[in-house]
Amino acid sequence: MSEPTDPLVFDYGLGFQTAPQRIKGERDERRDLTSRALPFHIPFLDDILRSLLPKDLILLGAETGAGKTEMARLIASASANIGKHVFYFALEAEHREIERRDKYSILCDLILEKRPQRIGEMNYPDWYRGKCDDAIHGLDAIADEIITERRSTLHTYYRGSKFDTKEIKRLFVAHQTQADLFIVDHLHYVDIDDENENRGFKTAIKLIRDVALDIGKPVILIAHLRKSDSRGKTLVPRLEDFHGSSDIIKVVTHSIMLAPARTMPSHKPGVSNTFMYVPKDRHGGSTGLLALCEFDYRRKAYAEHYTLGRANGDQFEPLGSLDAPRWAKRHQPLSVPMGTP
Repeated sequence: MSEPTDPLVFDYGLGFQTAPQRIKGERDERRDLTSRALPFHIPFLDDILRSLLPKDLILLGAETGAGKTEMARLIASASANIGKHVFYFALEAEHREIERRDKYSILCDLILEKRPQRIGEMNYPDWYRGKCDDAIHGLDAIADEIITERRSTLHTYYRGSKFDTKEIKRLFVAHQTQADLFIVDHLHYVDIDDENENRGFKTAIKLIRDVALDIGKPVILIAHLRKSDSRGKTLVPRLEDFHGSSDIIKVVTHSIMLAPARTMPSHKPGVSNTFMYVPKDRHGGSTGLLALCEFDYRRKAYAEHYTLGRANGDQFEPLGSLDAPRWAKRHQPLSVPMGTP
């Protein structure tokens, strides 16, 4: 495995060239990049961002408990399901947590298929404690078989007593030829050897970005948000809410924010509403649009459709079908109040 060089030094080491020289091979390069694109497997993200491209660095943020790890797990599991090699750094999680979350989701899908009348008995805390055994009777072994057959390319790493930027670099380089996607969950569990925390995170994220550029593989990076007194006045967090934000935001190609849709609650059994927002998109620019998404917390899965809208203070103003942009293929206007069964 080759050691990555710094791709950001002096114009990638190529020096100045004219525009006609630069444009030669542009089309072939773009076709090669898009041939290696990966879906997010999240309807709104697949519509607005189209796909994950090689060298993308995606920053995912949300307040505690809003679903960052669950979204990352969904992307990882779905990518492995189509044979892509995902290397997941579960730095915050307990041992086997990602696998347990995945198995629980599979079990819920099996129950919906084979005994749907019992899905109401399922919830993750009770299942973890062995209190859903009657509902899943006979399905546990099937779930294990599915994981064996469809998750063999999902690789997880659980941190030990120390995990720093040198370890990130070592593991990225070691798996650069095999990996299709890296997920780091999350940045603020990387040990920083700098008394200035913000400077330390700047060093960490620059290293992640440099290595990702050099090996040409996409990275999803989860990060903490600062505590903010103004958070309740907005529907979704802002870019400046990222901890160490000024340097983190400059480096990433795209950022994604999640937030509980407290002003638009769902009344459907087992469903909660979530806002998704893309405040930075280096390719398409930020649209300023939010997506109201239904999340089935029993199945740990997002619905196939979402509703686009705009934030007006702490209120959500949904778009109609004629107002939605062309890329919003799975936008579903609210013909009835959100959350109506």
